[in-house]
Formats: sequence, C-alpha cells, structure tokens
Amino acid sequence: MCRVIKGLSKGFFVVFLLSILFVNNGFCQDKYPERPITIFNPWMGGHAEGMTRAVCKIVEKEWGQPFVMVGKPGGSGIIGMDAVVKSKPDGYTIGITSIAVHLINPHVEKPPFNALTDFVDIVGLYRTLYALSVRADAPWNSYEELIKYARENPGKFKYATTGVSSSQSICMQRIAAKEGIRWTAVPFKSEGECILSVLGGNTNAATQSSISTSDYVKAGKLKLLMILADKHWPTSPNTPHMLEKGYDFFAFSYNSIIAPAGLPEPIRAKLEDSFKRALRDPSVIEMASKFQVELVGMGGKEYSAFWRSKYDEYGEIVKKLEVGGNKDSVP
Repeated sequence: MCRVIKGLSKGFFVVFLLSILFVNNGFCQDKYPERPITIFNPWMGGHAEGMTRAVCKIVEKEWGQPFVMVGKPGGSGIIGMDAVVKSKPDGYTIGITSIAVHLINPHVEKPPFNALTDFVDIVGLYRTLYALSVRADAPWNSYEELIKYARENPGKFKYATTGVSSSQSICMQRIAAKEGIRWTAVPFKSEGECILSVLGGNTNAATQSSISTSDYVKAGKLKLLMILADKHWPTSPNTPHMLEKGYDFFAFSYNSIIAPAGLPEPIRAKLEDSFKRALRDPSVIEMASKFQVELVGMGGKEYSAFWRSKYDEYGEIVKKLEVGGNKDSVP
C-alpha cells in the first residue's frame, strides 16, 4: 500500500512540475515583449528597409519596445534568412524576406536551411510590381515590336535584372520559352544599376519596379512596353499588363516577416496581429504610396499556404529553364 502511495506521489509530483512549466511558459508569452526585438534585413535601403521601418515604428508605439534592424546582406536574401533560422525561437529575433527566397533560391542552389520546415511566417506585408522598360529613343514602341526583334535576332536583346534568379528574370525567361525566342539576362546588384545600364546603352531593357522606373518614364528617358504583373501600375494605367497580352503567368514579389521554427503560436499570433494593424496606419499607407508597393496584410498561415502551393511548380520551372543563381540579387 505504501509503495502504491509512494508511486502515486511521484506521479503527482511530475504532473505538478509539468504544470508549473506550462504556466510559466504561458506567463512569459503573456508578458512578451519585455525587451527590444531584433529584425534581420537582407536588403538595407530601398523599399524593404523603408516599409519595414514604417511598420515597426507603429508596433513600437503599441508595445513600448523598440525594433533594432540589423543588416544581413548577401546571398539573394539567404544570409539574412539563415541568421533568423539559427536564432532562438522566442519572438525576440525575426527577419524580413522575399518570396523568391522561398520559391526560387532553394531550387537554384542548396541553402543552409530547409525553406519548408525551418521558419514560420508571421505576415505577408506587401508586393512589388515590375515592368519591362526601354530607353525613350529605342526603336521599339510596343511589346509586339520588341518580341519581333528578339525573334529575328536570337540572343542579341539584353535585359538588365537584379539577379537571374529573381522573380522578374524568371518571368522573362518564361516569356522567351513561350514565344520561342532567346534573349540575354544581364544581372546587376541593384535596381538603380539596372536602370543606368539601360540609359547608358549597355543593355536594351530593364525589368524593374515602379519606384525605380516611374520617374524616368515621367522625365521622358524611359518608356514602358509591358507591366510584368497581373494589373496596371497606378502611375501608368494605359500600359498593358501580362494577362492582357495573353500570358497566364507574371512576375510577383512579396516581402514578408518570418521567425525561426518553434516560435510559440501565441507569440506568432501577437506579432501577426500587431503587424497587420500597423499596415492600416495612415503613415504606413503613405509610405507604401511613396515606394509604389501594394499592401497585402496577409496572415502568416494564409501567406504560408500561398507560397507553399507554388513551391513544386517553381522547382519545375527553375529546372526546365536551367536557371543559374546570382548571390547579389535584391527582392
């Protein structure tokens, strides 16, 4: 009888300890955050930094804790993502990434992490729309004229891109495969370098975002031939987009917030809720207009399901196109 009671006592003691750990864990989550949050940024400068700082500023006011942005450039975003993956999953280290790091880079070169299992999505912040532009004095005044030239001059037409594994470059290669043409991608480290290469006559076209291109279009230095998206640019509503040209694909680039796998769901949900609320703030909306990006505010689980549904498809696309990587591309 004493042995039974003694055995039960040990059992109750174990349950008691587990209960304390569970309560303490929940208590810590309820108090989160109690100190500054580090956010790794693979792309210092540009819309990635500007938009994220604007959003974090709103969350800082709500939480009373600062976000400390740390630059982790290189590897097409892989270095920054790897730093997040290797961090403690306690909500005090998160990161910025783009959808190319999820969908394209893992198929181009093997990263030091598993994109499907080693992190969790917090929120999809916004997406960037790209376009195909040429110098104002270029001989092509329509997309059809450009395709005709590329078909008649295999490999001669060169377009500038922020990495041959970027979303817009993948899109251009898919166009070439569909149209039965061959053109040449010329990778650069930044969108600004891409634009300058076109203006200087070193390349024939750029495949860059609205914020990098629009001012040159307004100044009469560049002309748009097609929006590499499923909708028009607000600044160029008369320029056709890809669906209007009969394509069933287009370039898209989403920027999002991630955390290492193992992050407790209550903390992930709190991060998501606060970031989504911040996206509705007038100052963030104004910043999105400045950078000419489209706010999406997609919840982490919805965003994860979105890009995962395309993972195998992009693996096949990369394999079919024999895409090569460029470690200095930007989102």
